[in-house]
Amino acid sequence: MNARDERAEPAYVPREGEMTADARTGRVGTAVRWDGSALTLRAPSGEEWTTETFRRPTTSEELGPRVAEANARSRRGKWGEPT
Repeated sequence: MNARDERAEPAYVPREGEMTADARTGRVGTAVRWDGSALTLRAPSGEEWTTETFRRPTTSEELGPRVAEANARSRRGKWGEPT
């Protein structure tokens, strides 16, 4: 989180549904909730976790979850339909 102090709004707060990287672990997920101090992310598997340090993902970091989501749709026979 890019903040001057603990009360400052971070420089980057993702919109709901936006891919975001957990800066501490490097995991990438979809933004679910922002409560003003922590962000909840959801992995393609459905697992959710909360982080206080996050950033925009690189293009290559975004690719993995997007491929996993496409593969899951394909296995369910729903190729081309968003989850």
